[in-house]
Amino acid sequence: MSPELTDRLYTDYPLMFARRPILAVAGGWFDLLDTLCRSLQTETSNGAPQVVAQQVKEKFGGLRFYTGPRNDAQRGMIDMAQALSFHICEVCGDRGQHIGPGWERTRCKAHANSPE
Repeated sequence: MSPELTDRLYTDYPLMFARRPILAVAGGWFDLLDTLCRSLQTETSNGAPQVVAQQVKEKFGGLRFYTGPRNDAQRGMIDMAQALSFHICEVCGDRGQHIGPGWERTRCKAHANSPE
């Protein structure tokens, strides 16, 4: 993810990204991550534990969002975002599909063969 997009998440969700983990994903998933973080913070406002991101990365073509303590609702939000990532191009954010086996990734038709 670009430094600018990473900084936006760090700035908008300072408690969630207090540890400043490296966001090892492409920029196409920014909106997905932003929506996930906003939902997690809303749940925190309703008395849930503060989620702190420990690691955010792509693995086997999908988003992985590892955290410390969270409640069942927050776990469900993370699971949903991770599942949705298999349908969103990690490069541009358009509708994509999971490509594999081998080097697995999630891409739209325009980026299916892109080395990014």
